[in-house]
Amino acid sequence: MKTTLISTLVAGCVFISPCTYANYFKDNFSWGYNSAIWNARSGDNGSPFGCVFTPAMINPSEHGVTLSLAQGSCAELQSNNFYSFGKVQGSLKSGNISGTVSSIFTYTSWWDVPGRAWQEIDIELLPSLGNVVHTNVIYQPQGGTYQSWEKDIDLSQYGLDYREDLLTIGFDWSSASIRWYLFDSQGNEQTLRVLYKDNGDGHLAENEVPVYAWPIDNTKIMINQWYGDNSTEGNYFPGQYYGSPSWAYYDFIEYIPQ
Repeated sequence: MKTTLISTLVAGCVFISPCTYANYFKDNFSWGYNSAIWNARSGDNGSPFGCVFTPAMINPSEHGVTLSLAQGSCAELQSNNFYSFGKVQGSLKSGNISGTVSSIFTYTSWWDVPGRAWQEIDIELLPSLGNVVHTNVIYQPQGGTYQSWEKDIDLSQYGLDYREDLLTIGFDWSSASIRWYLFDSQGNEQTLRVLYKDNGDGHLAENEVPVYAWPIDNTKIMINQWYGDNSTEGNYFPGQYYGSPSWAYYDFIEYIPQ
């Protein structure tokens, strides 16, 4: 079979129509989500989540999908498959309701494989914090101590407000670094933050993660919209929730293997 080379670099992926990278996907969410890629979560995560993930809160449209929340119910999509190093990126905007979270993230833990550590890379929008993106890496061995490497980044310096603008954002995850980036109001790619795996020089820098905590296992890709339960932990993250409904709109999610 002959293929035609499209001489355009799109989001870091050279396409030979269609893209030939193994495990590559892009879901434009046209009239819903691709069930070959995603499954709609049902269930309760416990505190500090204040709602139950409910497939009925996922609302399709012609050019994207909306994850909604209301009293007691919220929404999450999880990838069916597990993915390794590469780019995870998407485009989203969110309502301005305190105590809610809209996210794009990777996640795996002992729930997937007994004895596996919790490993997570986050992009989260939290209206309680204002016009910022919350970036994070999480590590916790089963039965062990929770650790995280958090940083909030003001989006206004890039001419963006996720409550008004469609935010195109992602992270590039490798065996040695994680780089968060976005496309600013002029369409230019801007690096938000970089974390590195400890280089072994005996000094753990502010932008380094210990080798033992570096995310290395194949992971699920997820998006969700939820609110906190107003517990002590919930008031810290994601903040006080006052009961109003909210939403997060996703225009696309794309994974580009390394």
